[in-house]
Amino acid sequence: MADGATADALYREARSRCQQGLIAEGIDLVRSALVLDPSQARFHTLLGMALSSAGRHAEALESFDQAITLGAADAHGGRADALVALGQLAEAVGSFDRALARDPSSVADWCNRGAALVDLDRFAEAADSFARATALAPAFAEAHYNHGNALAKLARHADAIASYDRALTLKPDYVDALNNRANALNQLGRLPEALAGIEAALALAPEHAGALVTRGVLLRKLRRSADAIASCERALALKPDDTDALTVRADLLTDLERFEEAISTLDGIIALKPENVAAKWNKSLICLGLGRFQVGWPLYEHRWAGANGLVPRGYTQPRWNGGRIDGILLIWGEQGLGDEILHASMLPDVIARTPSVVFEVEPRLAPLFARSFPGVTVIACQPELYGGKVDAQEPLASLGRYLRRTFEDFPRCERGYLVADAARAQALRQRLAGDGRKVIGLSWVSKAPVGGASKSARLADFEALLRLPGCRFVDLQYGDTGEERGALARDLGVVVERLGDIDNTNDLDGLAALMSACDAVVTVSNTTAHLAGALGRPTFVMVPHGYARIWYWFHDRNQSPWYPRVAVRRQQSGQPWADVVAAIAREVSALVDSARD
Repeated sequence: MADGATADALYREARSRCQQGLIAEGIDLVRSALVLDPSQARFHTLLGMALSSAGRHAEALESFDQAITLGAADAHGGRADALVALGQLAEAVGSFDRALARDPSSVADWCNRGAALVDLDRFAEAADSFARATALAPAFAEAHYNHGNALAKLARHADAIASYDRALTLKPDYVDALNNRANALNQLGRLPEALAGIEAALALAPEHAGALVTRGVLLRKLRRSADAIASCERALALKPDDTDALTVRADLLTDLERFEEAISTLDGIIALKPENVAAKWNKSLICLGLGRFQVGWPLYEHRWAGANGLVPRGYTQPRWNGGRIDGILLIWGEQGLGDEILHASMLPDVIARTPSVVFEVEPRLAPLFARSFPGVTVIACQPELYGGKVDAQEPLASLGRYLRRTFEDFPRCERGYLVADAARAQALRQRLAGDGRKVIGLSWVSKAPVGGASKSARLADFEALLRLPGCRFVDLQYGDTGEERGALARDLGVVVERLGDIDNTNDLDGLAALMSACDAVVTVSNTTAHLAGALGRPTFVMVPHGYARIWYWFHDRNQSPWYPRVAVRRQQSGQPWADVVAAIAREVSALVDSARD
């Protein structure tokens, strides 16, 4: 028999053995065929496929490359799969593209390409790839499921749910789809529906760890902490090193003020995964809230790499070391209006150490900060980086690691550190308090994307306060409040005034003047609380229990060290906001009476 015929026979036998699952024998046979005839591209392709099946991906890649060199266009898909296995995802996508250019009807290549793109965080391209797969194979439940996952990564949660629903129509017992559908519903705030879905998943698979963790997340938001912890414990009994379950458990323990247990749980996560920056970030928040600044501040530096969505500015100058510098220090704001106001309290300390400071802030704060810190060059933050001379730079919230290492480091500045427009504030005071009534400013909603609903009350919850005699109530709330104020006037006969010439959302300098015209401010934990506190106004801030409570109100202090005239009033577990307001109303009444004496 000629060598070519023998080689072909060996190839056919190798292919047969591989089809039977006898991979090692198939590899030996096709290698024998290649000794006889190394010019056959199909021999190299088969060897690549067999080596991939055996987990020998680097060798497989060499075989696929040789097959492609010999003209085997059908080897691109196998090459792509080998590259995925080797973690060379970007190159794999290129190979998938070449494979699909040859055969655009390959559902497997579209799906595998989508999976590689997900791992590359290229979610829009991944969603398109899975959409192509579902168009080709409408009955392929896994393709719909993965399409939903990519859409969820794009925060297109309603579209993701539609994809999960298509997967579940085809495969009703698809527990992973039920679980991820519940997660998407959670993102849309449809908590009861999400919980019903996850209970259905657990009815099918009681030991599905991911579904148990999702259940814990949902129950936490529904304030069913004991049930949520039990769900996490069930997941951990199945998999003690499940960091997702441990993370939710730590969150729940924090909500329940079992702080030492929460820290221990986070330490366990860090021991399992030293690169887990989210655990370090969460530990920092607990430690800071307990006043353990020397532990908390260094861990707080992990805020940039976690799942909280914080993105640092791209400045490359050296970070500040806390001491005096011979040059210009750039401090750049971060984390939103409230945090910029809070951490700006440390600017006087910075100026005492290094006098040449440029402060980059949210544009709405620039006029107020420029007036309040005349020794600082205040600039409005723009998409492009500041182009002036800078010798060192520091993110605003990192100042605390040098300047607030103990509670004794907090200065007691009763008058506040922000300065409103005096003429504007005086005119507003004459306008609002001219009839002798005390002016009480109100704010009741937080629009924070995480925890905002838990921090928010209803205007109707303020009834006990609004019944106080001799008071005039002014709306400090940002956003449109017309409907709630109208309902209050209709149902209770109480008016909360909104000043039409001040835009509470965008004119923060005007809002500061309005707050300065108030005798007191009562607010939930939002930007209003920070602005009123920084202006030195007598302020009562209503802090939620558990979920959405923020570290800087601390866990055991009724007066804020950041703002000496801010009284912190905490909601207890299960306590209605109306009860919190009723207690505050008695304090405001005493404050008003003392002012009359």
